Amino acid sequence: MNSAITHFLALAAIILFGGLSLAAQRNCGAMELLEQQIQQDPTRLERLEELEKFTSTFDASENKAILTIPVVVHIVYNNSTENISEAQILSQIQVLNDDFRRLNSDANGVWSQATDSEIEFCMATVDPNGNATNGIIRQATTRTSFGTNNSVKSSSTGGSNPWPAADYLNIWVCDIGGGILGYAQFPGGPANTDGVVNDYRYYGTTGTATAPFNLGRTMTHEVGHYLNLRHIWGDGNCNADDFVSDTPNSDGPNYACATGSVSCNSVDMVQNYMDYSDDGCMNLFTAGQKTRMKAALAGSRSSLGNSNGCGTAGGGGGNACTDSEVSLIIVADSYGSETSWTLTGTGGVVASGGPYANNSTNTETFCLPDGCYDFTINDSFGDGICCAYGNGSYSLSGSGVSVSGGSFASSETSNFCVGGGNPPAPTCSDGVQNGTETGVDCGGSCAPCGGGACTDVNISSDNFESNYGIWNDGGSDCVRSSIRPIQGAISVYLRDNTSTSVLTTNALNLSGFEEITVDFSYFPFDMENGEDFWLQVNNGSGFQTIVTWAAGTDFSNNTLYNESVTITGNFSSSVQVRFRCDASTNSDFVHLDNIELSGCVNGTRMDLNNNREMLASEAPEADDFATDMVYQVFPNPTAGDINVRIDEAGYTARLTTVTGRVLAEQVLVVGSNRIITDKLATGMYLIVLEGADGSREVEKVIVR
Repeated sequence: MNSAITHFLALAAIILFGGLSLAAQRNCGAMELLEQQIQQDPTRLERLEELEKFTSTFDASENKAILTIPVVVHIVYNNSTENISEAQILSQIQVLNDDFRRLNSDANGVWSQATDSEIEFCMATVDPNGNATNGIIRQATTRTSFGTNNSVKSSSTGGSNPWPAADYLNIWVCDIGGGILGYAQFPGGPANTDGVVNDYRYYGTTGTATAPFNLGRTMTHEVGHYLNLRHIWGDGNCNADDFVSDTPNSDGPNYACATGSVSCNSVDMVQNYMDYSDDGCMNLFTAGQKTRMKAALAGSRSSLGNSNGCGTAGGGGGNACTDSEVSLIIVADSYGSETSWTLTGTGGVVASGGPYANNSTNTETFCLPDGCYDFTINDSFGDGICCAYGNGSYSLSGSGVSVSGGSFASSETSNFCVGGGNPPAPTCSDGVQNGTETGVDCGGSCAPCGGGACTDVNISSDNFESNYGIWNDGGSDCVRSSIRPIQGAISVYLRDNTSTSVLTTNALNLSGFEEITVDFSYFPFDMENGEDFWLQVNNGSGFQTIVTWAAGTDFSNNTLYNESVTITGNFSSSVQVRFRCDASTNSDFVHLDNIELSGCVNGTRMDLNNNREMLASEAPEADDFATDMVYQVFPNPTAGDINVRIDEAGYTARLTTVTGRVLAEQVLVVGSNRIITDKLATGMYLIVLEGADGSREVEKVIVR
């Protein structure tokens, strides 16, 4: 067992059996919160990946302006000790400014890459309604502690409601409990939980601030997470990455002040704010970390740069608050966990939210600078929020804004402006399916792109009676069979959960398509509740899951179903569509038949005749699409250990969290290999299998 998982289990035991003492080691809950959010909403990871793509091309040298972030501090207290003084509150803001501007008195020259982050913080002087404020909210509570489940962020659970996350950094100070010093939400998460939480015993430099965490560095560390910094050891071993090139690799956190500690063949940067060192040891951010934080403030958190939270309240001379207040009401359907949304301005994502409780009503209020915005609502199942499974809806109102809806497929985007502007008129190239368009930028009331028509095209129709058509079996767990045929004598079944439980198309040239539709029939047999199968698409960057159908939720055994899934976007010249089964290894079946692929094509962007020739071309050999790695992961789900059986040597298995944090790693031998999971928390994990030849497979594992 490697050092990362050993520390994880030891730390869990300490928390479980009595908590940590005041002289405890630093313990941050930011990564655990991120993993929980990804478990609840898979699109959470997609938003992080979008920010990573933006960050990879961001040039901090082109953005040298000093950025100031307005702060509101919520003091949530159960007694007078927890109701800390204004002096203690302000001492923390001073620490943030000193640390992020590298004006801290303990700054030294040990690490040449240490730098000024050019980020500052100010206590809010204007509240969301334009009134004067000191930026401090005091809220009494009956709660004796809050934990890390975000309950401190809502008055309904004993906490304090946030101010608009697009305009303010919300900081909550409370008794967290469980030995947690603080935790933060990474960019791109729900707006109603966005911000940083700090235990009152480790906040600021006076009053209740307790050594060795009495210099305000817990908040510096957590605000680093809020601005998209990872722990300096990448929450894994030497192969894990914090996505910053000028921080040395490490195989785990450092505690106290372990200067000179060596791991991964280099000296650890224990003085970095993103390690677990004591406050008196920390003193720097690096130039690479500065770039990541500035990228976050130019991307997902760009609205903070337009906030008037530190301006002058209305009418008294100076800069009055000119933002417009817009309210969002989301009424979730019976599957609120499928719903998410983003609000995007010219600088990127302003706010986002979801998933939600089933059939709940959720309200958000934004104070938006003048400009135009896109509101996009998503449903991960692809059936909108009205009206098949409940009467969900959404509405945006205020400052001349009136946007509403609920009946859509996978997503819907609406444009609006505040401050007197008008949204741009729909065009043939705006990337949005407007009004009665039959596809993205195609047909309907919007003139077709380039004067061509959007033409419906049949790509393939396969009933598997004599062959696979354009489809390819993944191996022994994908079979043309006469067992339980859906129509005619033959259907294809997917069985269990292995690398061969897949049915995949040839690579299709869909470069001229505005949308594609997959119609099919399926018949499940002996699938246990929670077991599922997926529709996936590879548009050139790996297979992405489009829709999931789960037993007990979406289907019952021994019942025939017909499905139609429409996918919009810009498709490549090498697209693959895949069905994959994700059941346990005890002969669970999903039978598929009558699979039809069709789409809407813009005639000016593709020669239809040439494309038909490619679609009808001879299918490559099945082996071209089957994995070379023959393996089995079982049992899954598991309440004990996981076994990985593989037929040849040269492979490595890693057990990771869904965010990529490596928990265990071992070289596999031919035959059965045991990976210990019995002491992990319940939830979803990943088994990553890698071969010396670069082959790679990822399996989802459920620990119960």
